[in-house]
Amino acid sequence: MQAVDTLLKRACEKFADATAITSSADSMSYSALLARAGQVADELRAQGIGRGDVVGILGRRGAAAVVAVLGVWMSGAIVMLVDDSLPEVRRETMLNSGPARATVDCADGHRVALRPLAPGEEGATPADLDDEDYAYIAFTSGSTGRPKAIVGSHTGLSHFLEWQSAEFGIGPDDRFAHLTNLSFDVWFRDALTPLISGATLCVPDERHLDADGVLAFLRDNEITGFHLVPSLGKVWLSAAAQTAPLPTVRLSFFAGEPLDGALVSSWQTLFPECQVVNLYGPTETTLAQHFHRVPRDPAPGIQPVGQSLPGSRSLVLDEKREVCPDGTAGEIHIAAGHPSHGYLVDGRMVSPFVELRIDGERVVAYPTGDLGRRGADGGLEILGRADDQIKIAGVRIELQEVRSAIQSHPSVRDVFVCAQEDRFTKVIVAVVEGDASAERELRDYLGGRLMSVMLPSAFLFLPELPKLPNGKADRKALSEAARVHVQERARRAADERAAAAREPGEQSRSVADRLERIWLDVAGGGAGPLADREANFFDVGGTSLTIVVLHSELQREFGVRFPLVRLFEHASFNAQRRFLTSVTDEPRDRAPSAPAAVGRATRSRVLSTRRARRRP
Repeated sequence: MQAVDTLLKRACEKFADATAITSSADSMSYSALLARAGQVADELRAQGIGRGDVVGILGRRGAAAVVAVLGVWMSGAIVMLVDDSLPEVRRETMLNSGPARATVDCADGHRVALRPLAPGEEGATPADLDDEDYAYIAFTSGSTGRPKAIVGSHTGLSHFLEWQSAEFGIGPDDRFAHLTNLSFDVWFRDALTPLISGATLCVPDERHLDADGVLAFLRDNEITGFHLVPSLGKVWLSAAAQTAPLPTVRLSFFAGEPLDGALVSSWQTLFPECQVVNLYGPTETTLAQHFHRVPRDPAPGIQPVGQSLPGSRSLVLDEKREVCPDGTAGEIHIAAGHPSHGYLVDGRMVSPFVELRIDGERVVAYPTGDLGRRGADGGLEILGRADDQIKIAGVRIELQEVRSAIQSHPSVRDVFVCAQEDRFTKVIVAVVEGDASAERELRDYLGGRLMSVMLPSAFLFLPELPKLPNGKADRKALSEAARVHVQERARRAADERAAAAREPGEQSRSVADRLERIWLDVAGGGAGPLADREANFFDVGGTSLTIVVLHSELQREFGVRFPLVRLFEHASFNAQRRFLTSVTDEPRDRAPSAPAAVGRATRSRVLSTRRARRRP
């Protein structure tokens, strides 16, 4: 099995003059990708970086990140992806877990900076990392309150990329949308499967694309495939009522969350030529280990994840770790053909795998914590979790990590954290024993320590958490209180929405009143009127997913068009009020600027030429 950089170099040599990565601002050929990566590798070697060293790649999705990844691998070092939008505390935690010997800053011309070694490490390389098969360090949420560092393998990653490319016939005629941010292992399949196949990786102009924007991007760039999570698909569909079908898309790879048959049916109306593929597999087993081609007439409910990848094997086991009969639920154990190397803990490798005896055969497998069963056709069906781990927008989250962060704030005496279903996805609810007046301070505190997807969408403050007779928290009562709280705020939001629809003078209400109604509706209703108008959208329960919904609602309500990124630049209520006031006062239907019109015409000619070349 080839190392990943060998696969990429081979593709760069084979498809040298073809376009590897493109955006509206720039395009990069395969030969240019290889040349620029070679320069990064040379700079790393010049500073003493090589085999066994971890290099943090700081940046955001795009050509610069791909160049840096290939350059690090060409130097012999290990990749650690670090999204520069993460809170500083979390970025440093990630970089220190390697520890990273250097960083490559993609926003600063691939500037290489050495990081100081911890005391006692001068001149030494951790022995556990001195292995040519170590490819990357990826992170998942940890039950101890800290993210877990997982060391992925070149062999496993190469095996998956080559399998996906061959299984689905991905090649030079394909154009894949690059939608996954750094800091997650799924970035590797999102970016690298197209590139080892000679396809073109198309990068959106903005980091945060709204639903309308992404659909226009897919159409304008004649996208043929992409990866996404089901909750994001729901948001796209919610804005697609007036969108004409997009016939160019032939592959949609869903992963990270349960995929519902109703979503697939709506999806195939929007993308009539699309094969929907359901992928499944945790980071510890190296990307996906199961796949299912969803039929055009999907069964109702959650779709199965189907068959194992070649060389892998999954087992459904009971409490005694014996194989369950088909149709009987148990915990899924995955014996991957090429799993990760394990967790990196204090400079040493810790194995997450268990040794099993199945029909007299020794099997080494990863206990996923997922409950599942075998269907009548032998395919695997996922039924839920056996622990406190959840997934939101495809991100694995240990609720204990969220609880630990909240518990560390001095105003909190005790806290219970759970997940509840909301409009588009699960949301995290924190039931806090403490003073409700400290909520704003607590949200600010957590915002500097947790990824946005891990922030609680709702806080319920109680004078004292209910306890069982043995003194332990009454989880059933607390979960019910959280469920009622989420339902109640959703009911209030629905009442507000209905009242606004009946109000004949709605459009004459102030920008602030209309904005407040939409905020509380999209974020879940809050606890009543917005008391603090300097509050951030995320302070009232908004998430990185629902801000996309907010964007669509604001454009519809005020009859304006603006990029989603403006809501991140103007995140507080008052800032958005001022922004909306300014854009609603501007002249409407202005013609595009000359550069924009020229760029659009040029892109049209390029796409027309490409279509002509494809015709027999």
